[in-house]
Amino acid sequence: MTVSLPSITATYRLQLRNHVDFKAARAWLPWLKELGISHLYLSPFFTAASGSTHGYDVTDPGEIDPVLGGHEELTALADEARSLGIGLIADLVPNHTAFSVENPWLYDVMRNGTSSRYAPHFDIDWSAGPLLSPTLGDTFDAMLERGEITRDGDTLIAHDTAYPLRPDGPETEDLAALHEAQHWRLAHWHRERDGVTHRRFFNVTGLIGMRIEDEKVFEDMHRLLFDLVDSGVIAGVRLDHVDGLADPTGYLTRLRARLPDTPIWIEKILVGDEELPDWPIEGTTGYEAARQIAMLLTDEPGHARLLEVWGEATGASEDFETALHLAKAEVMTNELAAELHQLIALAGAALIEASAVEDPGAETIREAVL
Repeated sequence: MTVSLPSITATYRLQLRNHVDFKAARAWLPWLKELGISHLYLSPFFTAASGSTHGYDVTDPGEIDPVLGGHEELTALADEARSLGIGLIADLVPNHTAFSVENPWLYDVMRNGTSSRYAPHFDIDWSAGPLLSPTLGDTFDAMLERGEITRDGDTLIAHDTAYPLRPDGPETEDLAALHEAQHWRLAHWHRERDGVTHRRFFNVTGLIGMRIEDEKVFEDMHRLLFDLVDSGVIAGVRLDHVDGLADPTGYLTRLRARLPDTPIWIEKILVGDEELPDWPIEGTTGYEAARQIAMLLTDEPGHARLLEVWGEATGASEDFETALHLAKAEVMTNELAAELHQLIALAGAALIEASAVEDPGAETIREAVL
């Protein structure tokens, strides 16, 4: 369905949640019309984790969050906006969903393991063992000894969270043995630094990567979005963090084929002289422009004073580029230690496969990766 709206001239981003739902958004429409806004760009509105303040921790991409008013209120917002000549832009999160038992697809994977229908949807390294959930405030054994791990029917309870037990697991009153038999393992939150077995969003362990490059995963993740576009509720799409995808070119090509007439923008941070790839999109969300505007509006004496204060407080004397390089190295070896270990393992496997002569040690491979 083609939405009869004027061309896109100005967008206004509205952060939903925190007492701002679809009904509240409708009250803003006349004011936005007066401002000359052609399209209202909504933050993610698919069902997210309980208490989410931003919506990027999606738990169910097949449902409009009831907290915001659900499908009915979103449609009402779209209808009223359209009557004023304003279209709606959806903020889509194709890279990840919430690493939470509230995620119905992940819950099924935790219960059924690799036999789950949704196991191929998530980027999980099953070769590393059970799915690690580093969510405990102490070690499992310590919490068990204090009586803080209990069983309730077909779930194991820790910190008021119910983790699903596999249906074919052992019938035992030994909670330690029961825990060991699951498709998942609970661990102290310290383990998230270097022990996770799922692909995260940067170092955010509470988000799990989706294998959106798989056609079935692509369809399941976008089914509701396509319905909203086809019915005229949504007039444009903004995509979150496409750099996190395994194949952004393939993904965007597939999405464009399904939405040939729908404007698509992406979140893409262009650094230095980096150019936007030849992707079938309208453009980016404008970080590079915002950076130039911020530089233009920055007071030069004030900037110099901030640098002076920073140097006095930290004792650092290096320039920005050097500090940036050092900071990135620290993040790689500390915050992203789990991902670094995975890269080292992949590099070692590639070397073994590529050459029967070379036999580098673990430290040599680590140095090469870094």
